[in-house]
Order: sequence, then structure tokens, then C-alpha cells
Amino acid sequence: MGKLKVYYGWSRIGNVRKKRALSIMFENDAQGCRSDRGQRCLRTIQDTVIERYQTDEEMADGKRQNRIFTEYSLFIDEKPINGSLERCLLINREADKNNVSKDMSERISEALRNAFLFSNPEYKEPYSQLELKFE
Repeated sequence: MGKLKVYYGWSRIGNVRKKRALSIMFENDAQGCRSDRGQRCLRTIQDTVIERYQTDEEMADGKRQNRIFTEYSLFIDEKPINGSLERCLLINREADKNNVSKDMSERISEALRNAFLFSNPEYKEPYSQLELKFE
């Protein structure tokens, strides 16, 4: 079996999904995921921005699944993210730190940031009360 992929993107809002979220889709089976039906399913779920190959540990987890995709979502407008794009990307980077190189992690974050800002041009980072400025 070949290498499996991980797809990073932003969830599509529609009749089923009502909240903005960072969507990370893991392939569990290359034959089903890369077929026309699998790719059509992926396009209805998310707007894919960037993809990478899974590590051996991630592939081992995928072999135990009975679905062709496994999805993890980080909802932007819920706790602990509270509408902050940078916090969302930081949480994703922390989750990937054992499986992704630092260079690849930066490329993923930059691609996700650019795609989000392109589709949400009016976005402004919310004010954080945790920042203290001493002079």
C-alpha cells in the first residue's frame, strides 16, 4: 500500500455545517480516498488548501478505521479559539509537532492563513485580554 495523505483546508459552510472550522482529513484507505467518489466527497466537506503524506504512526492509526476518511476539526468561533485565526493555527501546529517538520508546519500555517484571509477579507484578529503591555 502506498503512502496515505493528510488534507488541510477550511470546512464548507452549507446545510449540514453551520460553523467555520479548520478541517484536517486523514486518508484511511488510498483506493477509496483517491477514487472519483472519494475526491468528490472530500470536495463537498472542505476547501482543501494543502496536503502532505502521513507518517508511519499516523498510517498505523488509519488502518484500524472502518471509514475512508477521518476528520479532525478546530472550530474557530468556539472555546478555546474564540475567533482567533492565529490561535487556531497555533493549536494545529502544536498537534502536528510530533509528525511534521518545522519547515512543513510553517508552510501549512502560511497556506491556511492565506486561504482564510482571501475568503474572509474583512477578518480582524480579536482583542486578547491575555496580552499585558508594561512600559
